[in-house]
Amino acid sequence: MTKYTILTGATGLLGSFLLRDLMIEDVPVVALVRSSKLETATERVEGVLQRFERQLGRALPRPIVMECNLREPELGLTSEEKAWLRRHADAILHNAASLSFVETDGGEPYKSNVDGTRNVLELCRAVGVRKFYHVSTAYVCGNRREKIMEKDFTDQFGFGNAYEKSKFTAEKMVREADWLDSVTVFRPAIIVGDSVTGYTSTYHGFYAPMKILVPLVDPQDVDVAGVASFGEILGMNPNDHKNFVPVDWISRVMTAIIVDKRLHDETYHLTAANRVSIGDMSRLIAEGIKRYKKPSERQSANRAASDLSYLLPIFHDQMEVYQAYWRDDPEFDMSNTLRAVPQFPPTPMTPEQLLVFIRYAIESKFGWPKPKPTRIEFPIATALETNANFGECEMTNVFGLRVSGVGGGDWTIGRVQGQATATRGLPCEAPLMTVNSSIFRKVYDARRAGDLLTRSSWECGTSEELDAAIVAVGELIKTHASTTL
Repeated sequence: MTKYTILTGATGLLGSFLLRDLMIEDVPVVALVRSSKLETATERVEGVLQRFERQLGRALPRPIVMECNLREPELGLTSEEKAWLRRHADAILHNAASLSFVETDGGEPYKSNVDGTRNVLELCRAVGVRKFYHVSTAYVCGNRREKIMEKDFTDQFGFGNAYEKSKFTAEKMVREADWLDSVTVFRPAIIVGDSVTGYTSTYHGFYAPMKILVPLVDPQDVDVAGVASFGEILGMNPNDHKNFVPVDWISRVMTAIIVDKRLHDETYHLTAANRVSIGDMSRLIAEGIKRYKKPSERQSANRAASDLSYLLPIFHDQMEVYQAYWRDDPEFDMSNTLRAVPQFPPTPMTPEQLLVFIRYAIESKFGWPKPKPTRIEFPIATALETNANFGECEMTNVFGLRVSGVGGGDWTIGRVQGQATATRGLPCEAPLMTVNSSIFRKVYDARRAGDLLTRSSWECGTSEELDAAIVAVGELIKTHASTTL
């Protein structure tokens, strides 16, 4: 069977870009995703990929999706799902995490970052996955101030907040899992949006001051001195520096390392080409508000443009959680990263680049209103799967079918006791048919599987095998159609 890489956190900011880039590189993926109140796990993944498809102007493959819960033992997967993973998966990219900087009443960030990682490791052991890619953070260095090397890993300097401590503990657990064959650790700095579009789905860290200020002020009320005053009440030194890294660069580097086995078993700092001073950040936030926020109808004629003192109590209450976050960042060594992927140099954090992130945040109103829930009108699985419970079966005349685009996925199609059947996941070393989901829908509606002969791609197989594949797909379509009419 084709071997799949398990991905956790696929619907978060970094996870969504990783999913996109892995799909572009044709890496077979199993996305372990929790459902939300409004969307199923599959719909959440579909929403992510449809957004990238609109941006790229092309259809993308779809991962296998399994619903999970990071807080449950072995992530709450069923015995059938674990049996499927045992046969199909050989690696995991553990990206899911809580970004809470202080411990909450619900036990975050420790519940997700520590207990969740423990549950992920238990799942890997249960299903025989022994190759582990772990997304940690550059800030496992804690309060250490001198240059941080990629090999450094110690807790003797203490930590600035609960997030750093929880991520150190999680990375330590992964490193101590001596039954793993390979452990590759990625340590990003502060993740910001897409370097080209500015897109982000989370507004922590870099975005936090803006998220508080922008709704409260008019552009004419803002100047550099006013914005800087907000940082001063939290002890933010304008000469301190932070390390901001665009999410698309991080994902591109991680994907390149994952697909090259020679680069595994190392630790990689994913940090910026240059740090940004708090003073420069304040100036750019002020400039961004003046440039990109539309003035409200209310005018502030009775208040001086630099006098924003009335907002200080509100700002202090909202920003107190970030007090330990805004300290001066150390310098991070990147020798391993620069040696592994010299073709992807770090993105310079120029004023123009930072304004891309600021503009997106302001013009998107910090992600509000939220996008409408994604609905899949025609999930291809409903037209194919006769063995959707991940059970084992002995097949003959086997081939793979990959349907890209809305509602698509990967299937193994063959015959069991002469009857056409389909299960999730691609076979190994078998012919592969690839087709766009819109084409598949047209074939389904017309009940003419033969149309696939001219509207799909057939890789590796003979013409006789193609003919047999068309017949098998046709049988599955007609069988399903007859039960739904």
